[in-house]
Amino acid sequence: MKDSVQLIEYGAAIDAQAMVTPHDADVLDLEPGHPGLGDEEYVERRNRLFALCRRHRLERLGPPIIEYRPEETRIWREVSPKLDELHVQHACAMYLKGKRALAITSLEIPQLKHLGERVRRETNMHLVPAEGALPYRTFYEYIAERGFPVTQFIRHGSHPEFTPEPDMIHDCLGHVPPLMNQDYAELLTLIGKAASTTSRGEQVLALKRFSWFSIEFGLIEEAGQTKVFGAGILSSTGELPYSLFSPEVTRRPFLTDVVIGTDYDPSRMQDKLFVAPSLPFLRRELEGLVRRFGIPVI
Repeated sequence: MKDSVQLIEYGAAIDAQAMVTPHDADVLDLEPGHPGLGDEEYVERRNRLFALCRRHRLERLGPPIIEYRPEETRIWREVSPKLDELHVQHACAMYLKGKRALAITSLEIPQLKHLGERVRRETNMHLVPAEGALPYRTFYEYIAERGFPVTQFIRHGSHPEFTPEPDMIHDCLGHVPPLMNQDYAELLTLIGKAASTTSRGEQVLALKRFSWFSIEFGLIEEAGQTKVFGAGILSSTGELPYSLFSPEVTRRPFLTDVVIGTDYDPSRMQDKLFVAPSLPFLRRELEGLVRRFGIPVI
């Protein structure tokens, strides 16, 4: 396949080269329908955090210390306990162990700078401040260097159970705890190395889908039960029960060729999910995919 051909992502045709050289936005752009549009105070806050975190990312300064406002703390205290209750019931053991080790509580928004220091000591991963959702390839260029991009803004208070973009709740209560697990960290790092090395757009898209249906929206078998380890599910009070119990969701065994051929719509509840038997299984599948693609990172 040549990179001049078009690929299908989110149901629309895209140029393969766009997967390899994505645009890196330098100004905040809230999508149409964002709950914060029209709230001048919220938009002003987001613009300030965008500029601060972007500077810290580009200058490699690490996550800045943020003085969170009372409204932001209120939202954290509203959402976090609900998620914690669901986590105890449905999250995989690896996630729960990491969350306990990081001492994340429902009372105060943690500083990602401090969580990052703890993660680095455990698995040699570190947290990279992100002003918002980064392009996929940019995102995984940091992960290839064992850095995980994290946002530090809080979703809009009108819909605290929902965010159209990754925010502090998504990253801190979804992505960060599993980074305390060495197998998970190595899986991530290999995806990052492969995605940032290949020059073929269709391979980047395949790796993106592999990570979407594992790192972001993955289910995993554990002691005869299906548990959650994908961050997009773990950070949503709606996605958690929906992913496990809704009759609208198909839950199939994780077959790599099926996974990388499956498109998805990130703007809606996910109704196509895959169940992996273990993290070592995902690592073996990923290594096989990378070798098949001929990406020289193993």
